[in-house]
Amino acid sequence: MVVSSALYSVASQFGTGDLATVMKRRDEWWEIVGLLAWKTMELGIGWWEEYDGWDLASLTVLSHMPYLYLLTTFYAVRPTTMWVGISIDVLSTYLPFTLLRDSSPIHQSDVPKSQVANRSILNDLPIKLYTSVLAAAVYGLVVYGSFRGWLPEYLIVHFEGLKDLSGAHEAALPFVTAGFIASGYAAQSFLFMPALGAKPDAHDLKMAEFDPETATLGQTIWYNVWGYSKRSRTLIKRTATLALASAMQTGLRTYITVEGVELAGAAGWAAMWAAAAMLVGGVFWWVGDVDGVSN
Repeated sequence: MVVSSALYSVASQFGTGDLATVMKRRDEWWEIVGLLAWKTMELGIGWWEEYDGWDLASLTVLSHMPYLYLLTTFYAVRPTTMWVGISIDVLSTYLPFTLLRDSSPIHQSDVPKSQVANRSILNDLPIKLYTSVLAAAVYGLVVYGSFRGWLPEYLIVHFEGLKDLSGAHEAALPFVTAGFIASGYAAQSFLFMPALGAKPDAHDLKMAEFDPETATLGQTIWYNVWGYSKRSRTLIKRTATLALASAMQTGLRTYITVEGVELAGAAGWAAMWAAAAMLVGGVFWWVGDVDGVSN
């Protein structure tokens, strides 16, 4: 948080002042406490789940981007301001975790195959490119579909002070999708690669020994609820984390900092991005569930 504040202070001297035109004064103590509490929780989740710097950087891109996308698309904030903001947010999480924790074997191309599953696939550049484009396409479809459906009217009702709705009315799917390429790369880095590289653990061995004829009711319920492979469990947990982070970061920051936004408006905007995150996770599960990929 100290790093983020310092970088934003420096950036404010070099042209990010257009954010001030849409920001509202935070006079209530709970607004400041709420943002600080969520930031602390976000970092705590990363530490508890043993994320490395790359994981936190990818999660930050995906969870912080919706707020900045709102400002550039509908509030006439310059794209350069958005990129400065996302860069500061990424650096403020990447640097501390990189200094305090070694990089995960998933993100090291030279670690032995015994430490990571499907190493040849993880190192395959075309697969990284394809999965990045696929994730970008999912985000693009969700946003474009919302632009063509419920979102414009919803924004007018719940977002007072919108400056421009042409971003929704004039949107074209190829250009919307292209705008999410960076998010697509972050999604494959945070969701797809860690799940694909997850090696079987003790839980997998225990589930392999499950016998429905001798199992108790509790064991049967647990098997049906959480009897997935390490790969599936990794993808489920990370998808849930991404959906939660997208919803909380987007909803809180939009409602607390943007002038004229109603609670229902912030919640609806955040829900769209949480849904997109879950859909990306589902698509990655489908892509990874093929022959030749070890569980």
